[in-house]
Amino acid sequence: MRRRPFKILFIKPCSDMQVQFIEVPLAFLYLSAFLKAHLDDSVQVEMIDLRLERQPADALEKKLRLFAPDLIGVSLLSMDRAFLPRWCDFIKACAPSATIVIGGPFATYEFDAALKATPAVDCAVMGEGEITFFNLVTALQNGKDFYSINGIAYLSDYQAVCNAPEPYIEDLDTLPFPDYEILGNYRYCDFSHLPMNAVIAEKKYTLVISSRGCPYRCAYCHSMFGKKTRKRSTANFVAEIKWLYDVHGIREFHIADDIFNIDRKRMHEILHCIIDQGLNIKIAFPNGLRGDILTPEDLQLLKRAGIYTITFAVETASREIQQAIHKNLNIDRVMDNIAFSSNIGIINKGTFMLGFPDESLQSIKATMDLARKSKLDMAAFFAVMPFRNTELATMAKQMYPFFKDDDVLGGYWDSKSFYQRVTGYNLKRLQKLAYLKFYLPFRIFKTFLKLPSKRMVLIFWPMFAFYLLLPESLHKRFSRRHHDDAESRIYSKTQ
Repeated sequence: MRRRPFKILFIKPCSDMQVQFIEVPLAFLYLSAFLKAHLDDSVQVEMIDLRLERQPADALEKKLRLFAPDLIGVSLLSMDRAFLPRWCDFIKACAPSATIVIGGPFATYEFDAALKATPAVDCAVMGEGEITFFNLVTALQNGKDFYSINGIAYLSDYQAVCNAPEPYIEDLDTLPFPDYEILGNYRYCDFSHLPMNAVIAEKKYTLVISSRGCPYRCAYCHSMFGKKTRKRSTANFVAEIKWLYDVHGIREFHIADDIFNIDRKRMHEILHCIIDQGLNIKIAFPNGLRGDILTPEDLQLLKRAGIYTITFAVETASREIQQAIHKNLNIDRVMDNIAFSSNIGIINKGTFMLGFPDESLQSIKATMDLARKSKLDMAAFFAVMPFRNTELATMAKQMYPFFKDDDVLGGYWDSKSFYQRVTGYNLKRLQKLAYLKFYLPFRIFKTFLKLPSKRMVLIFWPMFAFYLLLPESLHKRFSRRHHDDAESRIYSKTQ
């Protein structure tokens, strides 16, 4: 008698961030494809993205009851940490026999806190997940435990045990293309939410990655995929784009590598291949390009291949801070590249970080001025958050002995920034001022004219302006409303 398939449900949490970017959960698509390639029809994989649900608690309960999973995987960013104590008891009540596994950056870098957040979680998958998760699934399929699997963390007598890491996959071409079948009805392009890129040009877009890992050692950054760049071949990466184009009707691709242009020769090969195949596509870089190693020739080729937006991660105008955080960006060269990119019609976005440990107000204002005077079309000003287990957190503790890791639980959009907690200065006001000085009417009008699709801007820019002008006393209430509604339903269902 044939055994029924082992059922796996992936859950993407909803967030209480005031500004939430919603993208295709590529990690789940890779995990599902890897499992199906190696285990065939002995597994059945489904997914629910609670960020897309109007009534997330009701949708999740229905999914759990109908699907009855054997294994539940939850992917968590640091900003999703509150999901565990709020939702996992509810998940366990709806699927009491399921093994609950967490993964993602939060589970990897704060596995101790994550595992202790709720007894409902059985273990954590650390770092790059394909092989570890595959080994976990096969162990559970065969009635074995997971305690000796590389890349797994779990609690033993309320103490976190972290096994040796699973080696990284060196040949990324051996990975199957992501499994888009588990998305079901594709709801990531309906203009009801904001993409990481902030703008889109086509009706259907998705994330793609051509490499994993970053050789740079920025102090504020975690490293899920290591400090060595592992690259897919040009043929393999372009074949995926062609497959998504032909089979799934996708016309816009957001390249989400850590640094796509780390190998300039390979970048040119990929771009020429896209051009030579006559693919009429749009390409965006919500991140993934290092601005000071670009050249005018690179930018012209990027434009020819279909690139219409580039995000330049500038972070700070201070050369001293650039050195301290090991970013070491050549600011003058980045500004020149931004100007050239603007002149050839590319929409340029910049990201900046305000309030580094021991940063002066003069330095913060210099960063604001750099952004304002640049040829950038759009900018984001983030409050620095020294997340746990980063070098920046170590620096913060050395400068401010009273600083605690719990001071950054709220993430970039916390109502009270790290800088305010350690200096007493309200950085939120400077952030608002930075936006107001940057988004002057002439810049808004010029950018609006450059945008390939005006609809999203007409929907979301007023929302952003509303949040920008919202009194600080209402920020927390505004951001908590969604979770408070969900929690009331969860509480009623678990009683």
